[in-house]
Amino acid sequence: MCLICGAPEGEPHFGGICCRACAAFFRRYFHSKKVSKKCTCKERTIKSHPCRKCRVEKCLKIGMTPEKIQGGRDRNTMDHLQMIPSGSCSPSSPPSLLTARIISRATSNLEFAYSNWKQFNRMRREVGGITYDMNIYDLTSLTKIDIELTWNMVISMFPSTRKLEESDKAALLRNFHMKFWMIVPIFDCIENPEFYENTKEEDHKNMMVEFYDGSFEKGKELTKKEIVRIFEPYWGSFYTKTVPPIVGLNLEKEELMAVLWLLFFDNGFINISSECLEMCRNIRKMILRELKNYQTDRNYDEMRFFDTVETLDIIEKGEQKFMEELLVCEMHNVRIHDDFKAILKENKY
Repeated sequence: MCLICGAPEGEPHFGGICCRACAAFFRRYFHSKKVSKKCTCKERTIKSHPCRKCRVEKCLKIGMTPEKIQGGRDRNTMDHLQMIPSGSCSPSSPPSLLTARIISRATSNLEFAYSNWKQFNRMRREVGGITYDMNIYDLTSLTKIDIELTWNMVISMFPSTRKLEESDKAALLRNFHMKFWMIVPIFDCIENPEFYENTKEEDHKNMMVEFYDGSFEKGKELTKKEIVRIFEPYWGSFYTKTVPPIVGLNLEKEELMAVLWLLFFDNGFINISSECLEMCRNIRKMILRELKNYQTDRNYDEMRFFDTVETLDIIEKGEQKFMEELLVCEMHNVRIHDDFKAILKENKY
């Protein structure tokens, strides 16, 4: 919804999420020569918008920036283009488009994606009661909640996915769910670098024991020493081969969102229809284009684009290792919720 007035038609505008009416107000405000110095909210009716001063302050607070407002579109004048200093071209020659200020390339979907991801995590904590001391059975019990919240995030980001058949929708969500288990701890390490850097080997062992302890079948529990011996190779692989190369890229939140959605709209699966495959292919093209635009606007090295896309392979290799870990869980009587088992079974076969 619009973060300014609460209207349901919120979209990415100028760096924030708002309706078209509030976006138009924001554009008019900065194109206008009027300056609102005083709050007049007390003089207005209850149902009206806040005064210009308060409304524009709210726009700025949600991330909207005047720098993202394009100039006028009058085709008969070039006055809105910001030219290079006078004297750099002869008076007789007309201004070249090469001298004009370059408008930022389209990256609105990636900008919108991060606020969507934050809302997803907030809802996951509130609805699922996520805590750091949950074991593997507790977390797999949230499978249905995770899938429902994921789909809400998908249709909010990409409304065209509402047209998909139920079979395609279910297949995309099942295909993504194992990758989701890779993404969450990786993003946690990126968003909490101090915690990640200060976590020692002994801390990892304690986290591992807590993750499995309490999830074994009754009478078939493993000791803490046995848990470490059996599962340490998988955790060690994740925190030495999967996490470090991705964290080391210092990806910004928009780049992380590109990785997230490229993983979701994987067009390499065989359990989706040709129509769904085509939609995935088109959405991936759009995401890759916006990722490239985002990095170009920030003057990143050309290799950063390829390094970012390469994280998909790193995560998929981590997913394969995670599948092996889940098979080991079955061998050692670790309880996993039936909803999660159903997804695991489909991915195995």
